[in-house]
Amino acid sequence: MNAEITNLVGQMDGAEKSLSNISNADNDLGQLRDRLDAVIAKTTETADSLRPRLADIQTQIKRLGAAPGKDQPPETPAVAAERARLGTREADISGAIKTLENTWWRARQAIDKITELRLKMFVRSLTEQMASPIFPEFWNDFQQRRASVQWRLDYNARDWSDAVSRQKTSALMLLVAVIGVYLLLKTVVVSITRYRAAPNATPPTFFQRAASAAWIAPVRAIPGVAAAFLAYGGLEYLGLLYYPTAAPVGVALLEASLVFVAVSALIITVFAPRSQERRLMQLSNRSARRISRLLVILTLIYSIDLFLSKFAQILYLPLSMSVAQSLFTSIAFALVLIGLLLTPFQTNQMTRTHPVTRSEPLWLKLPLWGAALAIIVLCLTGYIALGRFLAQQLVMTGVVGLVAMLLILAIRAFTRGSTTSRGHISELLESRMGFDDVRRKQLGWLTETVLTFGVALVTVPVLLLQWGFSAPDIRDWMQRAFFGFEVGSMRISIVRILVGIALFIAVIVVTRMIQRRLRDNVLIAPKMDPGIANSIDTAVGYAGTALAAVMAISYAGFNITNLAIVAGALSVGIGFGLQSIVNNFVSGLILLIERPIKVGDWIVVGSEQGTVRNISVRSTEIETFDRASLIVPNSELITGRVLNWTHRSALGRVVLKFSAGAYIDPREVLSILNECAARHPTVLREPKPLATFDGYTSSSTEYTLRIFLPDITSSLKVQSDLRIAIYEALLRSSTVSRGAFAPPMPISEAPPPSPISEVPPPSLVKETSDAER
Repeated sequence: MNAEITNLVGQMDGAEKSLSNISNADNDLGQLRDRLDAVIAKTTETADSLRPRLADIQTQIKRLGAAPGKDQPPETPAVAAERARLGTREADISGAIKTLENTWWRARQAIDKITELRLKMFVRSLTEQMASPIFPEFWNDFQQRRASVQWRLDYNARDWSDAVSRQKTSALMLLVAVIGVYLLLKTVVVSITRYRAAPNATPPTFFQRAASAAWIAPVRAIPGVAAAFLAYGGLEYLGLLYYPTAAPVGVALLEASLVFVAVSALIITVFAPRSQERRLMQLSNRSARRISRLLVILTLIYSIDLFLSKFAQILYLPLSMSVAQSLFTSIAFALVLIGLLLTPFQTNQMTRTHPVTRSEPLWLKLPLWGAALAIIVLCLTGYIALGRFLAQQLVMTGVVGLVAMLLILAIRAFTRGSTTSRGHISELLESRMGFDDVRRKQLGWLTETVLTFGVALVTVPVLLLQWGFSAPDIRDWMQRAFFGFEVGSMRISIVRILVGIALFIAVIVVTRMIQRRLRDNVLIAPKMDPGIANSIDTAVGYAGTALAAVMAISYAGFNITNLAIVAGALSVGIGFGLQSIVNNFVSGLILLIERPIKVGDWIVVGSEQGTVRNISVRSTEIETFDRASLIVPNSELITGRVLNWTHRSALGRVVLKFSAGAYIDPREVLSILNECAARHPTVLREPKPLATFDGYTSSSTEYTLRIFLPDITSSLKVQSDLRIAIYEALLRSSTVSRGAFAPPMPISEAPPPSPISEVPPPSLVKETSDAER
């Protein structure tokens, strides 16, 4: 282990010495950066392997106890020897870890210095001013070197053309094969990608068009890619790339061709100049054709510049030739860009309402005007390298930005939908999980945020790489940003936090799916009491939420013990500030466990009564008989008096009071009351209905009918039925019809005259004792 650590320290010393000597060599800086990355990885791995051993040794030392003091008896020789051995190992491993940490920091500082040197070299190469092409000195140098360059080109071309002439037939067959394969594949691709609209079909949505573009763009590039690879493979097979300069020139031409084919296929697919139904941009046919044509020309200029730059490096052309080539391609790029900016971006809707000016949209064209003019000015003032760099970045940044924008628009179409259709995720959440509209919107927004963040996470490194930053530096920045950085003594990892959030959401979604499955298959009314079902459903929801929170916090890297300490310190303030909320929360748990009321119960709270619909953490929802929602804090249901009509069962007693004339026979009235109650199908036969004669006055007699119902919630209908039946029975009574008795006018109703009237209002009484029954 010591030899390995010494080797790492030696590598770091050599790297620092090399760094002090190569401040001007970019290739050496890249190689040195790779060596430093290897040192950092090795030191991290070694230190991580030593820390568990150090913790184990420290645990063993703690088990031995504290060393005896001066006045205490000495420990046994075996214990003293073990303590000394463990102390020596602890010191060695602790020193090794500190050495590795110091080496790690030295490597980090060296990498920062390399990054700074690379940035300085990059800026110096771009800002180096050369002779301006508007002065004769530039062209004089170009003219002086033209003869030698011409001889070099003629020499290489002559050798290659002689080789081709020796295999003229094979080369001609290869050319015919390349053209034939391209045309054949082009015909097939056009047939496959042609838009075929069904009769009376609605236009495709943006999401459908974006989904089509995702496969049309690669398919459209197949003919060009196949032809390029066939030409390169054929030339290599014929031995025409075995010459010293032919092979690298062939590779450079292949790369430039692939770039042109891929980017032009993307442009044609996005703007779809011949198929408005497939067009992803809201442009008119004329604007789409002109814009796509100019963008393809820009791509061609970029590909030619890319090939010529590598061609100059392969043939070791003088710097003046490379500068002239960069000048021409940059000026051509700027002129085509100006032509693109002069094109009006018209849409079908705008052409019918008002004409579009050449400057719209201003937010896009104004920066591009500045870039085009800057390229021309830089090239004419001698900063040709900076002008070429700006032109190249416009192309590559535009391509990356276009792809990123299309992905973001497709994500929005997927999550939001359009004015005529909902997003696919909304339909998925409704059909598969049964979420309501609010929950679908929340999950749709969350999905859109996560996917957009993923697009940005991929786009930013690609842009940084195009803008000249090295891949190791970008990787290092991404690792620091997402995989952990120090804030005091706490290490924060954005990736772990995001994964923790995703884990929380995933557990919540799984919990909701379990709840839905329980509600659909287990917690259903015939099999289980609604109150118990609601308690189980609520308990599963709370348990899932708590589990999701604990798992997310733990995975994100936060110490739950520290959070518990903070929560304990804040408990006093929370106790005073949130006393009522905590009281309602505890009361809600008591309601779910003790279940004095449950979902579906008919309860009376104060002057209000209704059916319990939901018991949540803070409050209980009661639906009154007027279909209004009464929200009652849970603490009131625990500490206050609540009348529950259906606490243990729905069985209940109804008491109806009547009054009749003073001269009607009470026995006949009681018989009619009992007979009507016995005939009603809802009234229970046991306990039997009971009619009683309560008393009389000079003008009336008083009666009471007590009945039992299996479901007290149907009492109003039963009362109405009994009143009608009793009224009709008394009218048919012989005593009343003969007028043997002369009853007075009914107390509560007139006309028509009735032999019996109800004392308003009737009262509903729940049976409370056997004696009353």
